[in-house]
Amino acid sequence: MSNKKYKRVFILIGVLILLVGLVYIINILKENNNSDKNNIIYQEKNANIFENIDNISSWVVYWDLNIDKEINALNNKLSSISYFAVNFNQNNNLVIPEKLKEYYDKTKSNNYEKYITIVNDIVNDDGTSLLKDKYILNSLLNDKLSREKHIDEIIDLAKKYEFDGIEIDYEQIKDDLYLWGNFILFINELYNQALDNNLKLRVILEPNAPIDRLNFMEGPTYVMMCYNLHGGFSEPGEKSNQEFIEELIDKMKDVPGEKVFAIATGGFDWQDNGNTKSVSEIEAKQILLENNIEAKRDDKSKYLYFSYTDKENIKHEVWYADQTTLEYLSNVIVEAGHEVSLWRLGGNLFNK
Repeated sequence: MSNKKYKRVFILIGVLILLVGLVYIINILKENNNSDKNNIIYQEKNANIFENIDNISSWVVYWDLNIDKEINALNNKLSSISYFAVNFNQNNNLVIPEKLKEYYDKTKSNNYEKYITIVNDIVNDDGTSLLKDKYILNSLLNDKLSREKHIDEIIDLAKKYEFDGIEIDYEQIKDDLYLWGNFILFINELYNQALDNNLKLRVILEPNAPIDRLNFMEGPTYVMMCYNLHGGFSEPGEKSNQEFIEELIDKMKDVPGEKVFAIATGGFDWQDNGNTKSVSEIEAKQILLENNIEAKRDDKSKYLYFSYTDKENIKHEVWYADQTTLEYLSNVIVEAGHEVSLWRLGGNLFNK
């Protein structure tokens, strides 16, 4: 082969190498561009998250367990996690969701206390459900024998999986004072049994609980839900604010023992057709990105809010919390001398 032919071959090989390299560089640039867009939604954690808080408790839920980044961001500030949640089957027996069980097994050795949350939801074999069902509470708590049976099942479950504590989240009792009376008997009896078995007890209370007409015992940790000031039942607005939290702190002043106040992540998307749905911070950021709009911050509550019109020409108004919101609300609680609980992990960015 002549020198000219060699040169042509080498030139051709060189051109091919350059083309391959160019294609590779273009692909890298595309990936970086996509990464830049995603970084608007997924950003690096802020090392100073909740810097004024030493201890914070939170919940993990079985339907949203992509939370490792959030756990890592909170790091050693996490004092406890409540695994949400055990419900009832149609025979009134406790059932722990398989996904939650698997996640608990995976995180069992993590360095925070672990509570199992029991809720008054019924999930039937056919997939239908009754959420926050008051009638099952009447059945389970109506007399001492029924309460003892229920308590034994709760204690057995907590011991079987080696949880550090039990959390009772029985909702929608509202102003039913007869049921409240049985509920308090149940809590007192459960606390004594938990104590005998080296288990802690947390009790969740709703903002509408008639606290001033109830006599709670000292011993359990009582957790007041400081959220859902606005929701599907109301016009658009923040889930919580300083005034709302301070009212609930005052409402809880006569409840004995340790009191914790819970704030909520995420928010709601109100549609002008009457529908409302929950949104996480990540989902809200995605909507902003897709519609090329920016959120504004409410001066009073520090919540973010924005409006948009979707492809079906339906108008939306979204209010949601980010780290700034959560830190602001948390400081209200901490300055009053109480600890903070965070409902819930999943869908949060935890960065400025």
